[in-house]
Order: sequence, then structure tokens, then C-alpha cells
Amino acid sequence: MNDIKHIVSFSGGKDSMAMLLKMIENNMPIDEIVYCNIMATSTIGAEYPEMYKYLDKVDRYLIKIIGKKITRLQSPISFEKQFYTVKQRGKYEGKIYGFPWNLGAWCNSVLKVSTLDKYFKQQGKYISYIGIAYDEPKRYERLAANERAPLYEWRMTEKDCLQYTKEKGLYNPLYDKFKRLGCWFCVKQGLDSLRILRHDYPEYWKMMLDWQKDSEVKFKPNYTIQQLEERF
Repeated sequence: MNDIKHIVSFSGGKDSMAMLLKMIENNMPIDEIVYCNIMATSTIGAEYPEMYKYLDKVDRYLIKIIGKKITRLQSPISFEKQFYTVKQRGKYEGKIYGFPWNLGAWCNSVLKVSTLDKYFKQQGKYISYIGIAYDEPKRYERLAANERAPLYEWRMTEKDCLQYTKEKGLYNPLYDKFKRLGCWFCVKQGLDSLRILRHDYPEYWKMMLDWQKDSEVKFKPNYTIQQLEERF
């Protein structure tokens, strides 16, 4: 049989959540819902604690509605382990990776993309459904032949997605704090997010301060974590 598998790529953010809910509402085929979990260290997750509670809530909803729950893939290496890995070749041979550069950040390719790619290669023929909102045309243009973005096809904007998750009772409470979600140590987050991180999650902020002491790469192009500490 040459059945095509229908796989929803899920992040826990408003767009992928709205896409999944709308797909269920429209009775679209869903064989699997895939989420990639990244660890900050061997024991601490890359997501905020609220996200893991939210994923559990989504699981309970999905089991009740469609009899499935999220497949949680696990990156085989933590951010911290890769951070302290020594480079074996190139311009920076002999130095640890340290913080990722803002452009071409190694964390996404090494921890997330490689984990997802390995899994998808085992699936045979499949269509991957990705939460690209209508106000993200550049992302939509980069879709591969076996990728679909239903939100874009439905012309649902990011604002629409946020409202839709509220209406469905599956709003992620992290949006009360942050405009965008992601790993708490993400080098691409804005200063507003970093201020919230420092204030509300001091244990994570301390870890970042400690990492910066060992990293030749600044956390931000113009700031080390210590400089941000002084600024805040």
C-alpha cells in the first residue's frame, strides 16, 4: 500500500494549535501530531514549565476528541552538552560552540531540525502540516512539495489564531507574558522577553550568566548576558 501519512507539526504556539483545532473541526485527516522536545540540560527542559503543563492539557483534549495524543520526539543531545562541545575543525577549531550566532544559529539545526528530519525520513510518503499564518508569506513560499500550510490557505493571521485558541478554550497562558514563544535561552528573543525571563525565572537567568562566562560568543551581537544584567 502507498498510503500517505498526514503529520501535523506542533510547537505549542498559537499558530500550530489553531491549525490543529481547525483541521479537527474540518474533519481533515490526521495520523500523527509531532512535537520536538529539546532539553536545556540533562534534567531541565528548554521550554518554560507552563508549556509542558499546556502540552499535557492539549493531550487530554486530543485523547477525548480524536483518540490521539502528541508524539513527543526527544533531541538526543541537550543545549548545554552541545554548548560545551569542542569544535574539531574550521576557524574555531579547539574552541567550544558557546552561544549560537544570531544568524545561522546552530541550536535549531543541531537540536531540532536534525531530530525531526531523522524521524520524517522513517515515515515513507507523508504530508507535513505546518502552522504558517497568512501574514507570513515568505515562509509560505519556502514550503516543500510535501508540506502544507492550512492557515495560509484559510487566510488566518496570527491575530486570528490567537483569538481562535481562546474561543476553543486552548489558549496558551504564556502569551500573557510573551509575544512569541520558544526556548527560554533563545538568542533571537527581544529585550522585553529577556526582562521577563530575568524577573520571573531567576534560576534560568543564572544558568545563562554562568554559560556566558564560558562562551566567547556574546549572547546578543552587542551584549553579553552580564551586560544585559547591568542594563536591566
